[in-house]
Amino acid sequence: MYFIMEEDKRIKNRIKFRDIESGSYVEIEPEEIPQVQDITVLFMLGDEDSIYPDVIETPVFLISDQLKKLIEPYDPEVIYRRVVMNQVKQRKQKTYWILLGERVDCLDKTSEMYPNGWSKRIVFNKEKIGTRRIFRTKGILEPKVFVHVDVSESILRREFGGIVFRSIEMK
Repeated sequence: MYFIMEEDKRIKNRIKFRDIESGSYVEIEPEEIPQVQDITVLFMLGDEDSIYPDVIETPVFLISDQLKKLIEPYDPEVIYRRVVMNQVKQRKQKTYWILLGERVDCLDKTSEMYPNGWSKRIVFNKEKIGTRRIFRTKGILEPKVFVHVDVSESILRREFGGIVFRSIEMK
């Protein structure tokens, strides 16, 4: 069983990027991974009460340092790059990680897409996934990361915030 790991959009006082449009999405292709810097510094806007969720989907898929430490052992094939977020006025600094790596070609033929390429109904072919526990998939445009049930259960047993899981159909 697999789940989509998403940012909880109900968070009202979420931290915002200063120089990047948060509503847009940047896709990093596998061949571009070597060009991604080992450390990227971003500046943030917010106040003392601003929330840093453990998952941020846009402009790139980011996870908190604590979440990375938990999930990293589940799948050694996932590549991470550090992002340091600075909230200068509040003198806050948080470490996040971009999840990178090859996309798994695991969509079943019964999956449905909208005309613009976004997913309508995602269905996985279990044999095509193999032993992967954390991955992105070929064939969808959205910034989605998929996790095995054991990864999602491990996350839910701890005090992470701003994460929602939705189950995926399997064939």
